[in-house]
Amino acid sequence: MVLSRREPRMKARCGHDYGGVLMRIFSRRTLLGAAALLVSAYAGPLAAPSAAADEAKKIAIANFGPHGTLEQVVDGFKQALTDKGYKEGEGVVYEYSHGNFDPSLIPQVLRSLEATSPDLLMTITTPVTLASINLISDKSLPIVFGVVTQPVAAGVVPSWDKGSERYVGASNLPSIKAVIGFARELLGDIKSFGMLYNSGDVNDVILRDYAASVAEELGLEFRSESVESPNDIQQRTMALDGVDFIYVIPSSMLQPTVPALASAADRMEIPVISATPDGVLEHVILGAFSISWEKVGYNAGLRAVQILEGAKPSELSNYRPTVEDHTPFISARRLKEAGLDLPAALKDCDCVVD
Repeated sequence: MVLSRREPRMKARCGHDYGGVLMRIFSRRTLLGAAALLVSAYAGPLAAPSAAADEAKKIAIANFGPHGTLEQVVDGFKQALTDKGYKEGEGVVYEYSHGNFDPSLIPQVLRSLEATSPDLLMTITTPVTLASINLISDKSLPIVFGVVTQPVAAGVVPSWDKGSERYVGASNLPSIKAVIGFARELLGDIKSFGMLYNSGDVNDVILRDYAASVAEELGLEFRSESVESPNDIQQRTMALDGVDFIYVIPSSMLQPTVPALASAADRMEIPVISATPDGVLEHVILGAFSISWEKVGYNAGLRAVQILEGAKPSELSNYRPTVEDHTPFISARRLKEAGLDLPAALKDCDCVVD
């Protein structure tokens, strides 16, 4: 089922409280071509459309699924528009839908949103963005992406400095060097690390290759295991036995399965460091070195504003997170269970989650 809603979404909690890994989503079936009818039903049968609603821009948001970090991206995107004078319900209205992490539902999500005749489409994650290239029939519709890890390598845009005719947006590419630096501060001498990746996801493959190149540069042993299904998570994690830590990349398949991955890693007494903080906030993994997901969304939103005000995607650059955009998270509970003390290098990090 494709989940869709028109009412303002429940806000994810900011800061260190991400509202849990999975957020509650209000849902209903989306009927092609019925957007105007739904608006009338919401407003009441006798309500007349306001001038503000008539003038408001319409933005469609296509998300892959209801994950806490992805909802943070939506929050950041909307906040950027609000800060630039596009208040929700007045300067802009949103049509939101997600495919519950089911790739087979992405075409339905995109086509139903395009049927609402938006002024701009936001696509969240690489699978949704890549699908939109061929599935969106209106080739004049500008598309702003978020959480496309390597948009250049994926063929979405020609370079970091320039969007394409239709696409521009914000990446969530983590700094693997910074992740290893954090792991060394937290765990001490690191000689090896491991990673799972989905061989069918271009983002995952790019990150696997990126991690391999960084490991070679730093003289570290790197091991990776391909995962074709969430059902394979524990078995493939066990194949990484012997590494100093396992890094969980920002993968559409892997992030929702962190508890299963962590369970297997615990049996091998291998610490886990993730690209998102959810597992730390729930105390199922030791640490995370995470980009600001709200900042990814915010930067996508800034580009959306420029497009709504007349700029072309090809005239804008794409956002790439810097090392300074990363934040550490450490589970106090997992630190104690592992018999570890907080290293002196991290004493003032203000990153320990009780």
